[in-house]
Amino acid sequence: MESMTTNPNLKEVNFGLNQYCGPAVLSALTGESTDRCAAVISSVSGRNQIKAVSREHFREALKRLKFDVENTNFSSSTLYGTLFRLHNHDGLYVVFVPHHVVAVEVAQNQILICDNHCKTPLDIKQSARLTQKVEDVWKVYPHPIPVFVRSEIKVEKQKYLCRLDVMEYNYYENSEDNNKTMLGSLRYKDEYQMKQILDSLKEVK
Repeated sequence: MESMTTNPNLKEVNFGLNQYCGPAVLSALTGESTDRCAAVISSVSGRNQIKAVSREHFREALKRLKFDVENTNFSSSTLYGTLFRLHNHDGLYVVFVPHHVVAVEVAQNQILICDNHCKTPLDIKQSARLTQKVEDVWKVYPHPIPVFVRSEIKVEKQKYLCRLDVMEYNYYENSEDNNKTMLGSLRYKDEYQMKQILDSLKEVK
């Protein structure tokens, strides 16, 4: 999975076809479309249709989207009480209420909330969810934007497929961000033809 660009602030939900709360919260955190975020959840859960999401799968989806997750003790009996406890602790949060999840940003005593209903980060004073019960609160930390180091082009022989794959390897300061892309492939019928192809490539200018 290629990395997604993240910034430490909530964004407007980038809606695709998926309109559910789990993908919407991931979209608010990453800026990616809800369809892309739903695809990440699907890769975790193995389910094609993403509606309700278990917390276990949601946590793993956050990990794949380059977020670290920290459990907190900010939960209160209501969302209002939880946010009151959060107001001096700047950061990004994921808050679970019954059958729903919301993204929260706390910054300089201002609290913003975003989900698939409000779509755009909203001052908590305008939210209609303040009396809802809170089940869990996670603090989430986006990984730094990957720092690119270098790339390499390699030709890899797929022996039993009679194919040469041209691969681009991208290397970053954090090796977890390394990735590769297949740029193209060349097929051959035997070792002699493969050698001819490789010799010809050396002459390309």
